[in-house]
Amino acid sequence: MATLNPQPANKPVPTPLWAVLVLTFLGSLGTGAITNGFSFIATEGLGYTRSMNLLLALVLGLSYIGGALASGPLVAHLSKRSTRLSPRGLLVVVVCLIALACQLPLLAQRLAPELLALSLWALIIIFSPMTGILWPIVEAYLSGGRREKALRTALGQFNVIWAGALVLSFWGMAPLLAEHPFVILSVLGGFQLLMLALLRWFTPYPPRHLDLDHAPPPEVYRRLLIIFRVLLIASYIVLSALSPLLPIVENKLNIPVHWMTPLASVWLTSRVFMFLLFERWHGWHGRWWTPWTGMALMLIGFALCMGSPMAPSVGVALLITGLAITGMGIAITYYGALYYAMSVGNSEVDAGGKHEAMIGVGYTLGPVCGLGGIGLSGGSDDAFRFWVIVLISIAVLVSTLVGWRLLRRSRAREIPLSVTPH
Repeated sequence: MATLNPQPANKPVPTPLWAVLVLTFLGSLGTGAITNGFSFIATEGLGYTRSMNLLLALVLGLSYIGGALASGPLVAHLSKRSTRLSPRGLLVVVVCLIALACQLPLLAQRLAPELLALSLWALIIIFSPMTGILWPIVEAYLSGGRREKALRTALGQFNVIWAGALVLSFWGMAPLLAEHPFVILSVLGGFQLLMLALLRWFTPYPPRHLDLDHAPPPEVYRRLLIIFRVLLIASYIVLSALSPLLPIVENKLNIPVHWMTPLASVWLTSRVFMFLLFERWHGWHGRWWTPWTGMALMLIGFALCMGSPMAPSVGVALLITGLAITGMGIAITYYGALYYAMSVGNSEVDAGGKHEAMIGVGYTLGPVCGLGGIGLSGGSDDAFRFWVIVLISIAVLVSTLVGWRLLRRSRAREIPLSVTPH
C-alpha cells in the first residue's frame, strides 16, 4: 500500500467522502448486522433462550468497551513504532481478523459440530473488540479535514449509509435464518474483505479538522454533549436489551421464522428516516428539546415492544409501532452524541473511541437489566416483561440524572467539558 505524502498542517486533505461511505456500507453489512442480529442466529442455530442470548449480549458489550477504549492508545503506540503501523494499516489488520472470525461457526458446524456453541462465543469475543477498534478509526477519517456544514453533511450521510446497510442485511438474512444461520455469518464476514480495496484512497493518518480556520463551536454544544453522551449509553441500554429478547417476543407472537428479521428491521428503518430528517433539517442544532424527546421515544417504544405479547389480538401491531418509535428515539440520541462529539473536538481516534465506549457501556448494562428481570420474575413471562421494562426505565432515568448532575457541576465550576480531540 503506497504511503501518501503528508499534507501541511494548515491544509488538511480529507479522505474522499465517497470512499469512507462505501467502506462504511460494507462494514455495516457485516459488523452491524452481527451486533444487532446475533440473537436471531443463536436462537435458530443453537436454540438459545432469553437468558443465553442476554449472556452473549453481555460478553459482546464488555469486550466492545475494551476495544473502543483501546483504539486511540493503540493507534498512538503503533504509529510511534513504525510509519507502516498507521491507522490505515491497523484497519487492514482489524478487517482481516473480523472476516476470519466470522468463518468460525460455519467451520465448526462442518468439521467439529461439538464445538459449534463454543465457536459462536469465540466469534463474539474476537469480533466485538475488533469492531470497537474499527469504528473510531473510520469516524476519524469521516470527520478529519471537515468542519461546520461539510462535517454535518458527512455525518448525516454516514449515519444514513450505515443504518441503511443494516436494513438490507436484516432482509437478506431472512431466507437463510431457518436452515443455514451460520452461513449468514460467513457471508457477512466476506463483505469485510471487500473493504480492503477501498483503503488505497485513505490517507495514512486522518487530518485534524480543527486545523481548519473556523470559529470555535458554541458553548451550548459542550453542554449538550454532556447530556447526549449519557443518553447515548441509555439508548444502547434499551437496544442491547431489546435485541436479544426480540426473537423471543416474536416467537410469542407466532411470527414465522422467515419474517423475524424483516419485522425486526422496522426499528432500523425508522432510524434511517430519522437520520435523513436530521441530515436535511438542521433546526435541531443547539436545541435542548432533542435529547429529552429521544429519551421519551426510547422508553415508550421499548415498553410497547416488551408488552406486545400481553395483547395477542393486536400484539403484532403493537410490536411494529414500538419498534418504529424506539428506532426514532435511538436515532436522535446517536446522531446528537456523534455530532456534538465531532463538533466540539478534533479528528483523532481517541474521541471516537470514547463515543464508541459509551455505546459499549450501554451494550453491557442492557443485558444486565434483562438478566435482573429474569431473576425477579420467578419464571413468569408476564412478570419478566414487567420487570425488564421497569429496570430499563430506571437505568435510562438514572443515566439522565447523572448527565444533568454533570451539566450542573460544569456550570457551577465554569469548566468547559474536556473532550479528547476527534
